[in-house]
Amino acid sequence: MEELEEANVTTYCFGDCRFIPARQLLLHREVPIRVGSRAIDLLHALVRRPGIVVSKDELFRAAWPNVFVDESNLKVNIAVLRRALAQVEPDLTCIATVPGRGYRFVAPLRVLGVADGAALSEAVRGITGELPAPPALIGRDEAMADLAGALAETRLLTIVGPPGVGKTSVAVATAWQVGESLKDGVCFVDLAAIDSPQLVAPAIAFACGLNSNLVNILAGLVEMLRDRELLLVLDNCEHVLNAAATVADHLNHALPRLLVVTTSREPLRCRRESVYRLAPLRFPPAGSELDAAAALDFSAVELLVQRAVTQGYRLDDADASSLAAISRRLDGIALAIELAAPRLSTDGPAKLADLLENAFDAFVLQGNAAAPRHMTLMAMLDWSYRLLPEREACLLRHLSLFSGIFTLNDVVGVCGHLGSAEDVGAWLESLAARSLSSVSYHSGHRYYRLLDSTRSFASERLRASGEEQAAMASYARYLLALFEQGEVEWNWRAREDWTARYGRWGNDLHRAIDWAWRDGHNRELGIRLTAAAIPLWNELSSLSETRTRVAEVVEGLNGLAMDDVVLRLKLVSAHALNLNFGDDRGPEIEAAWREARSLADETGNVEYRLRTTMGWAGAKTFAGNHRQVLSALSELRGILNQEGGHSAVPDVTRLELVNRFYCGDIETSVTGLKALARSHSTVAYRSQTSRFQLDRFVGIRSYLAPMLWVVGEHREAFDVAQECILAATTIGHPVSLMHALAVGGLSVSLWSGLLDVAQDQLKRLEAQYQICQLDIWPPLIRFYRAAIDTAGRDAQAVDRMRDAIGGLRSRNLRIHFAMNLAMLADAALSHNRLDVARAVAAEASDYLERDEAWCRSELFRVIGLTRWREGDVLSAVENLAMAVRAAQRSGALTLELRAATQQAKLALQTGHGDIALSHLACVYQRFESGLHTADVVAARDQMEVGQMISRGGS
Repeated sequence: MEELEEANVTTYCFGDCRFIPARQLLLHREVPIRVGSRAIDLLHALVRRPGIVVSKDELFRAAWPNVFVDESNLKVNIAVLRRALAQVEPDLTCIATVPGRGYRFVAPLRVLGVADGAALSEAVRGITGELPAPPALIGRDEAMADLAGALAETRLLTIVGPPGVGKTSVAVATAWQVGESLKDGVCFVDLAAIDSPQLVAPAIAFACGLNSNLVNILAGLVEMLRDRELLLVLDNCEHVLNAAATVADHLNHALPRLLVVTTSREPLRCRRESVYRLAPLRFPPAGSELDAAAALDFSAVELLVQRAVTQGYRLDDADASSLAAISRRLDGIALAIELAAPRLSTDGPAKLADLLENAFDAFVLQGNAAAPRHMTLMAMLDWSYRLLPEREACLLRHLSLFSGIFTLNDVVGVCGHLGSAEDVGAWLESLAARSLSSVSYHSGHRYYRLLDSTRSFASERLRASGEEQAAMASYARYLLALFEQGEVEWNWRAREDWTARYGRWGNDLHRAIDWAWRDGHNRELGIRLTAAAIPLWNELSSLSETRTRVAEVVEGLNGLAMDDVVLRLKLVSAHALNLNFGDDRGPEIEAAWREARSLADETGNVEYRLRTTMGWAGAKTFAGNHRQVLSALSELRGILNQEGGHSAVPDVTRLELVNRFYCGDIETSVTGLKALARSHSTVAYRSQTSRFQLDRFVGIRSYLAPMLWVVGEHREAFDVAQECILAATTIGHPVSLMHALAVGGLSVSLWSGLLDVAQDQLKRLEAQYQICQLDIWPPLIRFYRAAIDTAGRDAQAVDRMRDAIGGLRSRNLRIHFAMNLAMLADAALSHNRLDVARAVAAEASDYLERDEAWCRSELFRVIGLTRWREGDVLSAVENLAMAVRAAQRSGALTLELRAATQQAKLALQTGHGDIALSHLACVYQRFESGLHTADVVAARDQMEVGQMISRGGS
């Protein structure tokens, strides 16, 4: 019942929509969206569990409690809801279907509002809205003027800066200055008092004197403040950033007379937000020689002296250099200066400067390349560290193991040997309270992080304590357990959720594997960590990382007494898969896949029999061994049929259809792949994108696009290629994106003569290669670059095309190889390079015997064109006729158009053009696309030439 009450008073925001369940109200930019009450109930059930599958039974209970209805009612109401949301938010996918299970709300969601009035009062009772007393600022006159000027130009201003720089003080001073001219003054809300994003709106309402238990707090605030001339200050927004941004943006948009000033470590990123970055106080540069008066011209020194004077310090000219050094070491951070100032009267400037300078003698000697700012912070850290109880100091040293953010559970998992979970939690909170660990909030979870300087300092203390090896062992074992669980979740968890959960551990994995494997502390643990990390590296397209680390481990496996066949299978399979993307596609890749498939057969593991066969088939597809692939996939399908309803059937089907296409079964393959694309019409945001190295949606379409082009559906081919590239970009999987660009997009663009599009796609492919360093792509990138240049009339690019073809040939990279040969021949003939064209024609004659029956017509065509250029007209006629017949037999309409165009051109020159032109016209009429590809234009031009010759003859 409590959960229901809480949900009922909550407002859910997504895109520009707001959903208020208690009022059965769905709004888009404050305009109601008309849907039925059943659809509203369904939406309520979905948004209460965002990102989680809500079963059909649960949805029935939510919308039709205690009533039996047919499943079609659910589908109809979901469709109504989708249609209504799509009309107002066309670029936002809100509801995803999970076949056989239910539905899932997938749009980014912001949740506002709480129910428990007592808890709310306890959380915000100290927030009165009263503006703190004006601070005595030093060195902030320019900032104050800038902020006052900014508020004359903008109504939403965020003051951004590092911790301790003085953001709150400046905001309060600005509020006092600006508030004097406002009829309703200032309302000050310190958000540090709350620990939940859901309390942001209630806290502001409480401070403004509004009943914070209203169902729609934001609407109440807008109504209350509508006629007010008020400055609202939201202090310390960083830990509730999204919620603060949502409220500030909404109020700023709805209330034209309201001014809002916020402070945060980062911008809110709202519409119409202005950002003012508050810099540290000025301090003297190193090496400057100053007397006391000159030193006081720097605001950091002035603040230090003024605060120290209140503690009994008396300024002396002899202290100037020490004061300058102290302010420099403290980086002009106001809070650090405030903390240091009381020590001036007791220790004196020289001693305090010496303490800050020399507290880290050992560390400075070992890390003398560190930035001066980091050295300064470490001096302050040492000061705080010495005051810690030993248990907290020990925990801080162990926290240096974490390279990024971490949770309490992570700390207990790694540091549980230090004490009970309760004790470790208490020590961690104490460290956060002492500002030795920062705290942030993401998706309702509390995260901790050490600043880089804190981590460096604590890491050095860990080494010095002699605890490092035991700590690293515990840390590595925790990561192993974490990623073994991650591999299980990889099978079902949504991809964004999975990568968010495990992706942040990448640097930690590197460090643990280096310690265990490369440094030799625990090689078996290093092997298991490497195997456990493979899903993460593949999901993040970190294949260069996988390639290096897995190859090292596989090479070292034989020297270890380990008989874990499944572990070896995982590593060898990953190694073979990495070779698929490597530069050398020779015997090593064949041997690796042979071992991987043998191990899979030995274990009887169906999943790995599937992965190893599919990985091997992918390599063979790129090598042009299509009939071998079909034979192996036929055997694999038999295994999957025994399993019944296996999730990989669509992936196997895709690879079967692609290889059948390349073997010449064009029309059936295109029809089948179209049907497969229709059945997978949306990107599935699940993990396992890298199960077969390609996202399923992208994999289908990257092959379908060039296949559609071959059968003459040019517009659809172009659209599918663009859809494929967009999808790969959206899911953020670089391997899929590179495949979409190289196999789908660039093939269609270049074959169609769309050079501007091809140029843009090639730039993207080159940029992705710089990120991923997948060595399979450079030869193809060089070929595409040279092909674009030759089309741009660069005659020297013909040689680069020829060299690139040689690179593809030597690496056995045969995907679309026959078409690439044809492109080279056309380029050579267009630049009068008959020598190159002859070589291509000779290779094309040999290539006719391979499996590449899909573009046999192109091979006949380039042979015919070459013979024609050589003067052998009879051979040219014969080969062009064979090109036309080959295209007709296979259903390759575009290739038939190409061959028929050249056939008509030759026939006109020999005086026998009527029949050829008639055939060309028949082929041309079958193209209904509005996309003016090069082949369609060339055919049309050739027919016009024929008509002119016919009219001239008559």
